[in-house]
Amino acid sequence: MHPFITRAAALATALTACLFVTAAPAAASSRRNSGEACTHNWNGPQVCIQIDGHDDWADRVTVTWTDPGRGVDRSTAMLHEGGEQREVHIRQEGHRQDGKITAEWTGIRLAWGKVCGSFTGTNGVWACQEVHTGGPYSS
Repeated sequence: MHPFITRAAALATALTACLFVTAAPAAASSRRNSGEACTHNWNGPQVCIQIDGHDDWADRVTVTWTDPGRGVDRSTAMLHEGGEQREVHIRQEGHRQDGKITAEWTGIRLAWGKVCGSFTGTNGVWACQEVHTGGPYSS
């Protein structure tokens, strides 16, 4: 191969690599992030948590009990945070809607790390999600 073509190809490759490295990651944008996580124990209650917001600010946190059974029309929902998973937010009364029980918090600041949601009738089954700076929420 001609030395000029070889050098031009190497330069183009290096330039392309620099463009990818210097580009800001998508997670660093100021847009709102959203994430959802559900329990995976198919023999018990199924609980999901969804967080919409950015960094440690949640515009909305929704906890859903997807299989509450026919006789359950409401249940108290709780949010747990931090290493000890202590309850730190006001309890919300969840109500049946479309066969599920749903509770919602709006405009709250969350601790960094794991945030979990549960209901009084789910016998210790919690759906958890990680909250971290500058990126989308993840399960």
